[in-house]
Amino acid sequence: MRRQNSGSAPAVHERSRRRRYQPTAAYRLAERMKQRGVTLSAISGPWRTGEHPLPRPGRNQLRVIPVVTNGRAEVMVDTMEHAVDLSAFLNWCGVEDLNPVPDLTPPSNFLAR
Repeated sequence: MRRQNSGSAPAVHERSRRRRYQPTAAYRLAERMKQRGVTLSAISGPWRTGEHPLPRPGRNQLRVIPVVTNGRAEVMVDTMEHAVDLSAFLNWCGVEDLNPVPDLTPPSNFLAR
């Protein structure tokens, strides 16, 4: 049973959790491009989709974490559709690389799989 927090301050475990970043603007721009007839799947470049398998079903019962990568940087997204759209959008924009914030890199044991 989960204990309710009676005070106005969040519980310690809730305070330490990072908010998940959603590249909503990029998702919307990619959707807008598709609506205007741009064939995102035909755009080539360094960005591609990938997956990280999970040992057990994760959030929303997914068995993998969809990612967008150029081989040097990696962005985790919520759905494979968003991965496809984001990779194509980054390629269309001519983005070669991202400079990620060090705190946002996955733990080293996660990358070793």
